[in-house]
Amino acid sequence: MSLDTYCYPGTTTLRNKFNIQNEQELKATEARVAALALFVLEDEPLQGPMNESRLRATHGAIFSEIYEWAGNYREDTGRMTKGREAGYQVTYGDSEYVPGQMERIFRELESQDFLNQFGIDEFAERLTYFYSEIDSTHPFRDGNSRTLRKFTADLALAAGYALDWEPVGSTRQSRNSLYVARDYAFQRREYRRLRDIIRANLSPLQP
Repeated sequence: MSLDTYCYPGTTTLRNKFNIQNEQELKATEARVAALALFVLEDEPLQGPMNESRLRATHGAIFSEIYEWAGNYREDTGRMTKGREAGYQVTYGDSEYVPGQMERIFRELESQDFLNQFGIDEFAERLTYFYSEIDSTHPFRDGNSRTLRKFTADLALAAGYALDWEPVGSTRQSRNSLYVARDYAFQRREYRRLRDIIRANLSPLQP
């Protein structure tokens, strides 16, 4: 029986505003709701500095139509484990450390002026590091990947670059390549694969 308080008792299905208790149906509904929210964010982007509040607001904007806890860091989850299609699992740290880790990450990001004034190669290097730091903390109960892609695209935009994640999600192979790159960065501190993906999809904004 599941002990995850985010889920319906005895299941792995997240409690949701639609009261959908079939996991596959919830995943399909969540995908539609999140895709629509991301589309709206293109026309009505969030405003303000690229700080910790902005990350939480991004998660809230994408998932508030389906989850009560959208925009809030995970609590009482302990360590979280995610399975990958390649056949291995990734374990993220205890939820009690999330607030402190996020404060540290964004204090460091702010100390680097939110990555403004970097040339494109150095920007890609620094963005890779911060992507990995947030990813490895896994601050939200669900929706971390979509939130992180949107947040880093906005961070790039604020620094004068376009970061297009669409090619990365275009095929199953490209999506799995991103997962592997993320996990190498998180587990082994080997950033090259993730950096190469980010750099390949990064370009200066056109005047």
